[in-house]
Amino acid sequence: MPIIKRPVPRKTVEKMIHHPITAVRLFPAFLICFFLQGQFKPAEGGDYLDSTIRELLWLNFSGRGTECFERVGELLSNDPANYPAYLLRANCYGWFIAHNPENHRYDNPLVESLEACEQLAGAVKDDSPDQGRALYFKALSMVLNARFKALRGYNFTARWATRGAKAAGEELAGRYPEDIDARLPLAIFDATWGGSPLWQRMAQFTLLLPRGQREEGIRTLRQIAENGKDSKLWAKVVLLDNYLNDPHARQQALETAEDLHNLFPDNSVIQLELGECYRGLQRWVLAEAVYRSINAKVASHVPSYDDVNHEISRLRLVECQVNLGKIDEAFDGVRQILISNPINPEWVVPWAHLFTAKIYISRNQARRAERELRYALDGRDIDNLHNEVGKAQDTVKKMLEKEKEE
Repeated sequence: MPIIKRPVPRKTVEKMIHHPITAVRLFPAFLICFFLQGQFKPAEGGDYLDSTIRELLWLNFSGRGTECFERVGELLSNDPANYPAYLLRANCYGWFIAHNPENHRYDNPLVESLEACEQLAGAVKDDSPDQGRALYFKALSMVLNARFKALRGYNFTARWATRGAKAAGEELAGRYPEDIDARLPLAIFDATWGGSPLWQRMAQFTLLLPRGQREEGIRTLRQIAENGKDSKLWAKVVLLDNYLNDPHARQQALETAEDLHNLFPDNSVIQLELGECYRGLQRWVLAEAVYRSINAKVASHVPSYDDVNHEISRLRLVECQVNLGKIDEAFDGVRQILISNPINPEWVVPWAHLFTAKIYISRNQARRAERELRYALDGRDIDNLHNEVGKAQDTVKKMLEKEKEE
């Protein structure tokens, strides 16, 4: 994405991107944006993509990224100039990253695919009947490229990459003023790069960098979600990212995540987001059910559900059980975590020790809780961990003082 209490305001992308759960939360909108082009229709009524590409988009969104990637490779082998396929290939890389954001193996291939899409689409001549379609892909690939770099912490290069993206989005929207779907790339830009603080606005003005209008972008996305045609679903996905970053939009985030999960029940990223929404609203019973479901799918080897999903959901499940008073179940779960070999030990182990301490507190075992809290403090302060440990230490201190009085 709690261990992280969601939704939380994003402090700095560079700081938070190293937290696996936060990264899982950050990537979905950027990833799913790649699907937008699969359902977009130009004003004259023709389709941008054929049925084969549409099928692959749905396949990838359903959590079968490896199969989709192989078939996209076949398309590019037959037609190296197929720029929609390059955007789809970038989407495949994006899902690979989403399953384990700490792995940077696919970063460069993703960027290269987006740049290939931009270059091929930009090479289409202005008098070509395909120019409107090409303009759409060019604008979208440029915006998504900059967005990905921002999510990875390359804020300056990301902003520099937007210099032509806004112009392309404005040209597309101006070409089809009656088609609300044509405003999508520009709306994504506005929602992503609007609302900058004063010092950033001054720097952007000095460097002649384009600025977005955040409220306008979000408003347009809402209009597309309500009144759009084939892009209606995709606008909801982009909005979900905004809702997750707005502490005042928890209910909207939950409703959107529920809608998406109903459409794609075997998409692990969306299901994790649904669990995070329930946790943010402290609906522990529903959150527990979501995390149990994820663990069951991992055990059944459902595509897109892997060990990273299992590691996340297992720790989340312990938290839910602690809050529901299921102490024995929680203790068994946290013990299994601590004796295993976590994929992301920097955040898993310290938080597991914190939950172990809370279990000991509930059992009135202050000394053991005190020891576990010391172990938790040895870990990095990821997403306010040390503050949570401090609260637990205050409780333990009162317990120890009470023991002395007795």
